[in-house]
Amino acid sequence: MVTTLHKRDNEFTIDRIDDFEKFGFIADYYPPNTDGNYAVVVLGGSEGGKPTYLAEKIVSLGYAVLSLAYFNFNKFLPSELEMIPLEYFENTKKWILSKNEIRKDGLILAGWSKGAELALILSSRDQIYKGVVAIGPSSAVWPGIIKNWHRKPNSSWSINKKPLPFVSFVIQNEAPKKLVDLYMRSLQVLEDSNKETIDFDKIQNPVLLLSGSLDIIWPSEMMAGYICTKLNKLNHINRPLCTHFNYKNAGHLLDERFDLGGTKEANHKANIDSTKKIKEFLKSINQI
Repeated sequence: MVTTLHKRDNEFTIDRIDDFEKFGFIADYYPPNTDGNYAVVVLGGSEGGKPTYLAEKIVSLGYAVLSLAYFNFNKFLPSELEMIPLEYFENTKKWILSKNEIRKDGLILAGWSKGAELALILSSRDQIYKGVVAIGPSSAVWPGIIKNWHRKPNSSWSINKKPLPFVSFVIQNEAPKKLVDLYMRSLQVLEDSNKETIDFDKIQNPVLLLSGSLDIIWPSEMMAGYICTKLNKLNHINRPLCTHFNYKNAGHLLDERFDLGGTKEANHKANIDSTKKIKEFLKSINQI
């Protein structure tokens, strides 16, 4: 069953897809203002549930959006962000591509934090994704986020019920003062091993990366720089495959509503400018 709602404040129409047994996924679908563009699948981070805030930011730009829940929503979805099956996203892809009002030859992914990590993974595995917007991105697959830290978390993601290779946290006697320090320490082990956990060489379509210099969750500025360097070295087209904008004194999600590093002023400015960058990027993808 799809329930259609009308959100008066922003004049949004929402098709609520909550019948998991029928559709195989949980999401809100926002039809576009103008037909014929790629739909955008929006992926939230460690908050779980439907990423309504980020989704409606992109809806306001005029695009069809699928605001997708993949954990922490109801009994049909995993309660925690661990071993999330990538097969789950196949159902969403088929459903949204059946909509008459969207462009049929592909989709765009947009995510922040863990959703940005997921978007890059999905793009590396399927060329149906014609572009990626990643806010506060990761250059690696990380352990899952679980409540019981007395046990070692498995990978955040799985395929065929097997964990995707991931970077384990490096735990030392002295606890890190900040979460970002734990990720920095663990990332150094990945660099030393010279192993990739995301197949960037398989990403063939444009990527927009947006980061803040005072991210307190993980080193998104550094990881975004690595991703773009890697993608643009691999790309053989006359235009760069990856574009990275880093915002000075801004935090993890580039938005003053979230206290995840940076100053309110810098996050406010980053929110405005990054939204413009997203608008320009989506327009450029649809002109290809």
